[in-house]
Amino acid sequence: MYENSEVLLEDVKDQVMVKEQERKAIRASHGAMKSAMNIISGNNDKRVMFDMALEAIAEDVSEKVGEMERFMEMSNNFMDSVDLQNGVFEEEGLKMLEKWEKEGESLLLGDEKQHLLLDANNDNNVLDLDAPISKPIEAHKNQYDDFFNFD
Repeated sequence: MYENSEVLLEDVKDQVMVKEQERKAIRASHGAMKSAMNIISGNNDKRVMFDMALEAIAEDVSEKVGEMERFMEMSNNFMDSVDLQNGVFEEEGLKMLEKWEKEGESLLLGDEKQHLLLDANNDNNVLDLDAPISKPIEAHKNQYDDFFNFD
């Protein structure tokens, strides 16, 4: 009898706990539904709060969008000036290269400079990167030439 009463007591406690949770859930959903009904039916206080919240959100979004647009306008001028500056540097570099080609003397290239410039401007003498690499012709052979060849 004692064991049966313990089981019955546990069962009743569980049922009470389930009913308490159901009641809390129903009260919370009823409160949310009542708030929604008040807003829909036109309860002025809650309607005004809802409208003010929407206005605050809209104002915040418009301020942020405006700030982004102002930044885009300011950075556009900056980007244009950077592009112009890069164009000036490129133009100056081409002028310097052209001046060096015409007037400058090369200590490294010597007389070979004029030949290289003529070859560079010759349309018939275009570098073919797909052409096979030719091996240099050996002028003379001696006993040590094949020492490092592993073919």
